[in-house]
Amino acid sequence: MYVEGSISTGNGIEPDRVDIAIRARSRLDNDHNLIVRPLGYSRLVLVMSQQFFATFGQRPTVDCLASLPTLSMVEDADEDVWELVGPEGQTRNFRLTPRLFCSDFELLRKATLEGLGVSLLPEHICMPWLQTGELVNVLPDWHTRPAIVYAAFISRKGLLPSVRTLLDYLVLEIPRILNQSSANCPNTVKA
Repeated sequence: MYVEGSISTGNGIEPDRVDIAIRARSRLDNDHNLIVRPLGYSRLVLVMSQQFFATFGQRPTVDCLASLPTLSMVEDADEDVWELVGPEGQTRNFRLTPRLFCSDFELLRKATLEGLGVSLLPEHICMPWLQTGELVNVLPDWHTRPAIVYAAFISRKGLLPSVRTLLDYLVLEIPRILNQSSANCPNTVKA
């Protein structure tokens, strides 16, 4: 079994290279060659370091978001558009020119902790640093629409026992991790 972690917007799974793909999308794949196993939901939240947050006299508002330095998950682009959902389901789109483009969550989290700007990151990835106060949810009432997190794998080939074991583990652990996100964090609004 080979496990590879990467962030990609591609839909295809290369059967000779990937046994299971973990995806977070607005809807499930409709490729008839794939079996998909929903695992839960995840949303992105706006975070900045506590030190950067402290430089503001008051909490930034949604209207000033476009003027803040931002860090983006998008690669190979000159700008990014963040679609956020706020109180009572209102939506706002922000066209931004981030100072950092990178699809590596860990690097974005570290750059955010260093005070380089505001990031839009998966809530469950930020949770330990939100709980300690090292990261602050900048606009607690604003976040992305929830994405479906799911495992996808090729239906035409049988699963190796090691792949089946990994899938069984993911089915147990990913929902637990995703469900902990907003339930245990005072700096986050519950979904």
